[in-house]
Amino acid sequence: MVERTTVYTCASEVLGSGDFETFVRVQLPRTVTAGKKMAARPIDFSIVVPEEMTQTMRDYGVEEVSGRSDDATYKVGTKKRKIRRLELPATEVPAEGLLVLEGTGTAQAVRLKKIDTYPVKLPGRFTATISVTGSFSMSDELTCRIAKGAKTKIGSVRVVP
Repeated sequence: MVERTTVYTCASEVLGSGDFETFVRVQLPRTVTAGKKMAARPIDFSIVVPEEMTQTMRDYGVEEVSGRSDDATYKVGTKKRKIRRLELPATEVPAEGLLVLEGTGTAQAVRLKKIDTYPVKLPGRFTATISVTGSFSMSDELTCRIAKGAKTKIGSVRVVP
């Protein structure tokens, strides 16, 4: 199991912007046979919402937040693949303390033909639709990019004959 931490800087018109510490967990094979598919695999993640953004939600009476991304991808070498069904189920906004969102998705399969070692990388940027409910309900677009100095590489896969 590969477990990595990185940071995304995300912004929304309503909730503002901030740096989101993101923990990613995915099972990567050490090796793949040339010409065979590296199978699709589940990906789990945890996102720590910045304190200022969490407080803004509290101030506006937000009780729950959920979200999804339809354009998140990952790379194996130069091959880009979708992360499908990347979703954050409804999570209660705590009265105090950190808001941590837990989510899942499926990293799509990729076929690697050339014998080499390929880096596996998280997306450099993506958008997400965030829905909030409470004293009112609304959806907002969150635009995210890897934070300055943060890493996207989560591991590597070696292709063997």
